[in-house]
Amino acid sequence: RETAITIAIFVPFWLLFSTFFYELRSIPSESMVPALQVGDRVAVAKFAYGYNRNSIPFGFGLMFIGDDPKNPEERIMGSMPHRGDVIVFQHPHSDRVMIKRLIGLPGDTVQVKGGKLYLNGNEVPREKVRTTTYIPDDNSRLTTATEYRQTIPTGEGEKTKTFLIHEFSDSDSLDETPIFKVPPGHVFMMGDNRDNSEDSRFWGFVPDANIVGRAFFVWMNFGNVRRIGSFH
Repeated sequence: RETAITIAIFVPFWLLFSTFFYELRSIPSESMVPALQVGDRVAVAKFAYGYNRNSIPFGFGLMFIGDDPKNPEERIMGSMPHRGDVIVFQHPHSDRVMIKRLIGLPGDTVQVKGGKLYLNGNEVPREKVRTTTYIPDDNSRLTTATEYRQTIPTGEGEKTKTFLIHEFSDSDSLDETPIFKVPPGHVFMMGDNRDNSEDSRFWGFVPDANIVGRAFFVWMNFGNVRRIGSFH
């Protein structure tokens, strides 16, 4: 009886909490190294940009909000994300849920030339921090990467956001792209591990309606508890 009462109280509370406030996600790949490592469990603020059909699980989002990306009521209490935010979203062409950093807002042009990021025709500054060597999570072979500190305008007036990125080289296939023009109602995503990330350079823009929330805190990593804490 006590167990039944506990479940009856806990389950609705958990559903309410994970639906409207915070969602917990695990990092499965190295695409966001060094900010996020494989095995990190991150907290995702569901309310950061309002609620849409992908924010609310079990199909209830479709029931209450709808499935038309052109519908102005698609997002409830919506607000615009900012460049540099780490965002959880649904892949635009599959059911996969992904996590990347927002680089381009609607109307922006994004291009990579010689390994360097260009936003609206201007090179996004990066400063070399160090050369680091590590073994990837698949234990394939020792990998050397250059770590840079990159600063990007957030889109909030004169504010900027600084974070770390990894580059294996500046001559990889991902280091030369065409110019991407971000259409209305979409954003452009990239991984911080620039030469080891399948992102908008591959599959294009992410509709605003696919955004689930903003990741902001590592709440657990069972392989390395020192990873617990906020990240940039």
